[in-house]
Amino acid sequence: MNWIRPFTLIAPPADKSHLVASRSYLTYSKSELRDKLDRNPYSYLHVINPTGIGSSKIKRGTAPFFDRVRERYLEFKVSGWLNFQGESRLAIYRQSSNEHTCTGIVASISLDGIRNGELKLHEQTLKRREQLFAKYLSKVQCNAEPVLCAYDDSALADANEIQKTLELHTSSRPDMDFTTTDQIRHSVWILSDAESAELSELAQSLTPLYLADGHHRVASSLALDDQQGSKKPSSGLMAFIIPESELLIRGYHRELKEVEWNTAQWEEALNSLKPHLSFQRKERNRLIEPTEVGTVHLHTASQSWKLTLNESSLERVDAEIIQTRIFEGLFGITDARNDPKLNYIPGTVSSKALIEQCENQPDRSIFEMSPISSDQIKSTANRGGFLPPKSSWIEPKLRSGLFIHEI
Repeated sequence: MNWIRPFTLIAPPADKSHLVASRSYLTYSKSELRDKLDRNPYSYLHVINPTGIGSSKIKRGTAPFFDRVRERYLEFKVSGWLNFQGESRLAIYRQSSNEHTCTGIVASISLDGIRNGELKLHEQTLKRREQLFAKYLSKVQCNAEPVLCAYDDSALADANEIQKTLELHTSSRPDMDFTTTDQIRHSVWILSDAESAELSELAQSLTPLYLADGHHRVASSLALDDQQGSKKPSSGLMAFIIPESELLIRGYHRELKEVEWNTAQWEEALNSLKPHLSFQRKERNRLIEPTEVGTVHLHTASQSWKLTLNESSLERVDAEIIQTRIFEGLFGITDARNDPKLNYIPGTVSSKALIEQCENQPDRSIFEMSPISSDQIKSTANRGGFLPPKSSWIEPKLRSGLFIHEI
């Protein structure tokens, strides 16, 4: 049985694709969300946020709310804002910006294949979120955003052949092509049944895949499949599959709140952590973002340091060392996921902005993390381990509503 397969593809028409596709609901502020809902009737946000802003008594995350999501999804199909593209289709998707371009396959990956270890995971999921998402899927009956997977294109024998096939298809005019206001270009080629079957056969060699983003979506799809007892060959999950070399991995920074230590207090604490780490004062006007595994920049209201983590290795990532040695060792913070003194900042925020954030809030300190390496992610996944929460900020970030995979 093929584990990377064509699927019944639903997508917006080309003339409305830029209007339908939306960022994750959680990335919009309340004012941005209200503006999108007020000004753009085609936005997929009307599906995933069907009750508007503050005007409904239906509680988000409940069965009636999920029923309303399903109703709005069907309304979008009836209106022609989401269209049937074919029963056995693959798509090729390219996302490009000034600093990064990736091209890959949008396909359905078999849930049985995931159970058999064809997909390697590296994050631990929360049972309550798995259950919530499973309830959502059981009601809504579709995935509207692919999980992000990568294959080791430096090791797999067929990687070059797949790349040549993608280049051949993308040499033609895309079926959808638009640029969003964040200056990212989105290009889509929808393959014919025959082209999809050919690429699917070639893609069977892409194993293992490594899950870069979407662990809760994977877990909830497996949970729902187990609950329903279907175990059908058709059971699958929509994925965007790209070469590992085209992942963009950034640091995921840590903000420590409610600690008003001065420079002397910080240096006394850091001295107590030798030989686990060393530190060096840095001039802020010459400081650039850290890029090497084992290097972290610490910013406070008045000073910045370069920390060198001597324990950093393939098996022990920087986030774990900072958590164990500093947050737990110095401040007694044992629950990195839920402690109110910790906040997580995406790696897209610049060093300058992080420093300014500290200068404006004297009780805040920020640990500016280097990107985790793809080898560390693979090593963790291969041994069945888990990375600490928020260990990496991985791009591309995918849009909702551009591809729909019906369950």
